[in-house]
Amino acid sequence: MIIAVEFKNGRIKEFDSTAFTTSNAMNAGDKTARNVLTELDLRIDLIETEGLRLDFYWYDATPHGKKVEIDGLVDSNGNQVCLDTASRRLGTSVLLCNAEGIKAISRIIVYRANGSVDALWRQGSGDWLINGARFEAQRVISYTDANVTSKNTQVTTVFSYLKAAHPDMSDAAICKMIGYPIEAYQEIMLEETRNAPKEDGEVLGDDVPDVSDGSETEGRKVGEETSSSESPFDADDDVFVPESPVTVDPEMAMPDDDEDDYTGDYDDGLFGMEDI
Repeated sequence: MIIAVEFKNGRIKEFDSTAFTTSNAMNAGDKTARNVLTELDLRIDLIETEGLRLDFYWYDATPHGKKVEIDGLVDSNGNQVCLDTASRRLGTSVLLCNAEGIKAISRIIVYRANGSVDALWRQGSGDWLINGARFEAQRVISYTDANVTSKNTQVTTVFSYLKAAHPDMSDAAICKMIGYPIEAYQEIMLEETRNAPKEDGEVLGDDVPDVSDGSETEGRKVGEETSSSESPFDADDDVFVPESPVTVDPEMAMPDDDEDDYTGDYDDGLFGMEDI
């Protein structure tokens, strides 16, 4: 995993878990240990309280008595075949950028095996911190354009194809075939229907918010222009005029300290914990 941290002043820091690192970093000198898998846990959930933290765990394949049976697999004598289980062991925790330093970042990019993702960035007059990981998860399932088809659109298309190909199959059976619980598919269908393009003249009753006094009862038609009093834009030049002035929290401003002070060791670490 490679993590790039871009700062508002143009500085870039890159953290690489593979280059210039030792091959036995996880076993802490234990010559009997066999690290077969390393787990990297990027704690974006702690970004505003603790900062950007990367936790390491590793899996020791040294036999320790625990085994798991493999269904349908026997040895030459007909005995059930078992595999030794690896132990998940504690590695280390690295604080890449503390909470104060997060105020100075402009973007955090994570490079993974399947590409890169903008994990976090700051945007707007309020210097808002955007969780790109959450945005990306929702974009993949919902965004569609001329070049990209969302997973929600794909699943409805696949379902319709299979339904036409196997008309005798129930909806639940088709959903099981494609790996979706039927309740999840039904919810997707509802969301896709609500977001389907509307024809001109169609009444968008569902899009009109409820009013407590009941004064507004009819939906607005597609293509119907709103009055100038309803528009948030200036009537002369279409310049957006907010209803109230936007203020910036002075605590969100970029600190004067050099960002080099934002990375470093913990005051304390993970000690005294038993093997997981």
